Parts: sequence; C-alpha cells; structure tokens
Amino acid sequence: MPPTARRGGKPLADVRPFRGLRYRPGVAANLADLLAPPFDVISPEAQRFLLRRHPANVVRLELGEEQADDSPQDNRYTRAAATLRQWLADGILAVDPEPAFYVYDQEFFRGGRLLRRRSLLARVRAEPWRQGVVRPHEHTLTAPKEDRLQLLRHCRASFSPVFALYRDPDGCLRAATGHAASAAPLAQAREPGGEMHSIHGLADEASIGAIRDLFPDRTLYIGDGHHRYETALAYREERRRASPWTGEEPENFAFMALTAVEDAGLVVLPIHRVVRLTTIPDDLPARLEGPFLVEDLGPVRTGGLLRDALARLSEAGGEGPAYVAVGPGPSRLRLLRPRDPEALRASLPSDTPPPWRALDVSLLQHAVLEGVLGIDAARLARGDAVEYTEDGAEALEAVASGRAPLAFLVNATPVEQILAVADAGERMPQKSTFFYPKLATGLVMYHLG
Repeated sequence: MPPTARRGGKPLADVRPFRGLRYRPGVAANLADLLAPPFDVISPEAQRFLLRRHPANVVRLELGEEQADDSPQDNRYTRAAATLRQWLADGILAVDPEPAFYVYDQEFFRGGRLLRRRSLLARVRAEPWRQGVVRPHEHTLTAPKEDRLQLLRHCRASFSPVFALYRDPDGCLRAATGHAASAAPLAQAREPGGEMHSIHGLADEASIGAIRDLFPDRTLYIGDGHHRYETALAYREERRRASPWTGEEPENFAFMALTAVEDAGLVVLPIHRVVRLTTIPDDLPARLEGPFLVEDLGPVRTGGLLRDALARLSEAGGEGPAYVAVGPGPSRLRLLRPRDPEALRASLPSDTPPPWRALDVSLLQHAVLEGVLGIDAARLARGDAVEYTEDGAEALEAVASGRAPLAFLVNATPVEQILAVADAGERMPQKSTFFYPKLATGLVMYHLG
C-alpha cells in the first residue's frame, strides 16, 4: 500500500468520488419506503416495520433478520449477500455509470423550526487513527464491529455512510456544491413525518477537482459511525494481507458523509443513561448529596414534568455540569449539580487531557457510574449495565415501569467540545452524542465490487 500522502510532513485527507449503488427509479412509488436508519438505531420493532414496509427495503441488506436455525452457511450475512446479488441481477439496484460526488440535503423540523443539513457523500481513504487525518471522539464496542465486519466480508458493500465533520468557516463546500443542489435531484424521498432527503450528483471534472482540492488540509472528525470506520480499517488490512496490493483497491476507502461543523442544520442531542443493575446501594440518594447539590423536582412520571425537568436541566447546564437523576425506583426526579465542579474534575484520571475532564459525561461516568455504582469502563464496554437513549421519556418510562432502577438525564455536548476531545487525542465515553437526524441508509451506497 502506498504511504499516506503528505504536505509539509502533515498527512492529507484523500476524498474521492465513487460510482454510487442506488435504487433504480420505479422500484417503489415512494423512495422513502426503501430507506432505513443506520443499523445501530434500528430497534427490533423498527426492523419488523421496515421488513413489512416494502419487499425491497434496504433493511434486508443493512440489518437482516436472525433466524432460529441460522448456521455458518445460512445466516443474515449470507442472506444479505444473496439478496444483494439478486437485486443487482433484477435491476432493483444498479451502480451509476461514472464516479461522482453526491450532495445530500436533509430537510427536517426541530423545535418548531425548519432546518436543512448538507452532507457530501464520498469515499475517503481509510487511515489509522495515529495518522491524525480522521479522528475519533468515542470509544467503540466489540460486538457491533464484528457484526459490521461479517456484513462487509459477505456483501463487499457499505450500505450506510460514516457521518464525519470538518471545519469550513468560509463555507467553501456549500459554495462549491450550490449549483448542483439547484438542479433537479437524482433522487428524493419524503418520510411520513415530513423529513425530506434529496441527492444531487456532481460528476463533471471541474467540480470533482474543486471539491477534492478543498479537503487535503482539513481534519475529519467521526460524528457517527466509529464502528463502521474501524470495520473499514480492519477489512482493508484483512484484504491487504490476502493478495498483492497497490493501495488503489476499493477496500482502501471508507464510505463517508462529510458535513461542515458550521452547518446551520447540525443538531446534537444528548444520550441519556439507563442503569440496568439488579441492585443499587440503598443509600444512593445520600451518597449523591456528598458531591452534588440535590434539588427535588417531583415524582417520576412523563408529560409536563419531564418537559419542566429537561428545561431545568438545560438552564442549570448553562452554569456548569448538571444531571437529572431518575429514581432510584419509581420515586423522584432530582437535579444534580456539583458542589465544587473543579474539585470533582480534579478527581478524574490525571492522565486525561483538560477537554475530556470538562465533559459532563466524563464527570457522570467517573463520579457516579463508576465511583458510586461500581460500573467501570470494562463493564460499560460489555454493554450489560447501562443502556442509552436520546429520548428522555423512554428513560423515565424505564424507571417508572420498574424495568430499570435508575437513569440519568444529561445535556447535549457542544460540537466544539467534541472536536476538542478528538484534537487532544482522547475519546469520550461511549454513546456521548446523538447527531440528529440520522443519515438515511439506501439513498446511495458504496459497492466494492
């Protein structure tokens, strides 16, 4: 494999067009019936809905059903590969005739406002983290990486892109893609909830050259899709060891959606923690009153109280770290604010950089989840002690129903804090950010064939 391209000793981002794998027109009356969210936000209920939604819904590729009699010869990965081959043979899917960049616009409502977010769909040379070209901000879990690797091995295709951020204070990419977005889209889909997906292709040499020239000196930050990016790296190394290698093989590139940090439609939601321990300390409320100022917000129930609690959480977050403890048990909501934030940060691991110690989720993890409840990083990585949800009502319901004894509501992490942690070479705790809305899977895909 050729060495990483460099300029003045600095590794460069290699962003390229590709021949997109897309649904042929007319497969469905509404293209939205063929789309799905990324695999890691598809619940079992959503999976069943998508399977019923249309026989050619992309969920059959992205996250097929497991069956009781699955075997090494017949499982959801082999079935996805067979489905992909069949859909290509039947003309349900086809690869575009020439390489292009794809301009992907999402239009959606949030907080009563109409927002638009633009991403550039491209293939990006997959570089190890140590190169600093692409930077992570979260830790990953083992099981999702093995799942995605199995799918990539069998299908040789990436169905959903990695969502990555880059700094573009001058709006260079939006200016470079504006003329494409003003033309008729290659494809457009409106979801029942009103969200609109539109893609435009840029295949002319001038546009491709101008866009490629924008990225070499920019750092790319993974927003969503750490598991998929690490899977692309693992698969590249696996294939490189198995055959002669030039460095230009399709396995050298990860499928990515690139969005400017400054985009007015970039929305980050918090991810709340639902604690699934079978037992928690009886004196937990008393223990929390040591490091935290505790304000009682009322009994656990949904509706107006949740809105008031989240509003109070947001207000307190403007002054420093803040959390809402749901429970323990079906009892109370409590607002938690550190009595001495600096002292609490000083108790965090000394080998972590200041941007990491400034994170609300870092304080919560070490002062409460680990310090009080004994849930260390290894157990968090196993995924059996804490669940994650961006829906505050879901966190409340888990406690109110008795499904979980405790939950913590948190504020969203500002984007600049996310980038600062990545620039410091550190990673946030798992599931610390939720970029909204999710990119649609199935609009454009990357076939390695």
